[in-house]
Amino acid sequence: MVSFFRRSQEKKKDSRILRVGLLNPVRTLDPRDAQDTVSVLVLVQIFETPYAPPAADEPAEALLFDGPLREERAEGGRQVYSAGLRPGVRFADGTPLTAAHVVRSLSGAEGFVAQAEARADGERVRFVLHRPTRRFDLVLCQHFCSIVLEKGSERLGTGPYQIAPDATPERMRLVRNPHHWQDFPIDELEFVYFPPSAGGAPERLLAALEAGEIHFSNALSRDDVAKLQQVRKWFQPGNSTASLYFNTERSHLRDARVRRALALAIDRSELARICYENALAFTATSLLPPMMGAWRDGIRHTPRQARELLAEAAAPLPASLRMLMPWGPRSYLPQPQQVGAAVACQLGEVGVRVDQEPTQDSQQFYRRCAHGDFDLALIGWIADTADPADFLEANLSSRSIPEPGKSPAIRANMSRWRDSQIDALLARYREDPSEGNKVAVLERVGEEVPLLPLMYGPTIAVHSWRLKGFSPSPIGFPIFSRLDLEA
Repeated sequence: MVSFFRRSQEKKKDSRILRVGLLNPVRTLDPRDAQDTVSVLVLVQIFETPYAPPAADEPAEALLFDGPLREERAEGGRQVYSAGLRPGVRFADGTPLTAAHVVRSLSGAEGFVAQAEARADGERVRFVLHRPTRRFDLVLCQHFCSIVLEKGSERLGTGPYQIAPDATPERMRLVRNPHHWQDFPIDELEFVYFPPSAGGAPERLLAALEAGEIHFSNALSRDDVAKLQQVRKWFQPGNSTASLYFNTERSHLRDARVRRALALAIDRSELARICYENALAFTATSLLPPMMGAWRDGIRHTPRQARELLAEAAAPLPASLRMLMPWGPRSYLPQPQQVGAAVACQLGEVGVRVDQEPTQDSQQFYRRCAHGDFDLALIGWIADTADPADFLEANLSSRSIPEPGKSPAIRANMSRWRDSQIDALLARYREDPSEGNKVAVLERVGEEVPLLPLMYGPTIAVHSWRLKGFSPSPIGFPIFSRLDLEA
């Protein structure tokens, strides 16, 4: 690896090349279907959304539009907004961006069409919403709303970079989009995959960061970052939650008493201790991560009560439960193998055997989720926006159940939970985002236990002291064209 970097540096002495360290390779090149964070981190450098994600309740920054959304006269009782295009925006091949391009791209994104219809009106784009929402601009910030120009098998974006001909999933090289509407200092980006060791430790990535061969990474856990000395470190409040999802379509998991029993058998603080020294700060108490407020679901580790509930259940559990495992470390689950083994051990103590079933990559994981091919799923969700309604809907709405052939970008209801009451509560919270309506959603989850939140994931980034201009945000991904790399 060192020799590769030396050759690259000698070949391009006059170029500013920013290298980003990854613990998973890139899996997809279409932002409308991307689910894994590695792919999204790469794709937001190539494709732009109409707006950039804001923090909290701040206005969204216009990227491809010329200003904020303008509310129009309602159409058939539905909210209508419109916006004009920013002048001078072009795709990487020089094609000028038009309203028709925006409509065509958004109409191919399931995450968008589930919420609104887009229409071209001259050089303005009109949005007719399917349901009321207070912040439709937040929908247009999400990566599945990236604007894509399809030319044969090629996908072009309006972002600052484009894919280099020699790019691979393990070393994704991006070069300048010569037609981008802004100037920027960094010439190239290289996203380099460092496979973890057999035990899951990111030793190679840590060594590359210490040696200055990698300039940025947001793939490491808090405890791994503590081992580094030659980088700047950033920590932000948690924006993600790891959960154990119970497949409610399984006959033996339809009874809420069984799901509660499994939840009571699990010691969440012990699981958090596997990943963090300060376990108490990361142990989950509800589905929403800390940046969206605190709430307690009332579930405590009580093995005796777990056994009693299992004995009361009408349908006995099978000889073993199949637990679908993630394909690699996640920001909210830095030690998935060890946590999975601990979950199996804790459930074993109340007489429930669990077989861990690993997956090779995100495609295999979400394909099995789409077919409901599991009893338990160990995974989580990272906030796409600062709106708790988006986080809750992605995990709980019946519209968010994974299905074959459907994009996983908005489908995180791995519990496959269809509950008319929770759908009504989510709709009410979407229209009226009061604290009372949010608590009503969380209380219903605490009663029915379709999933058990396990631990929160902090937003962590490390970078070389040569990298200038970086400021972390709990929402969204860094846009590297806004940074600079000193010689």
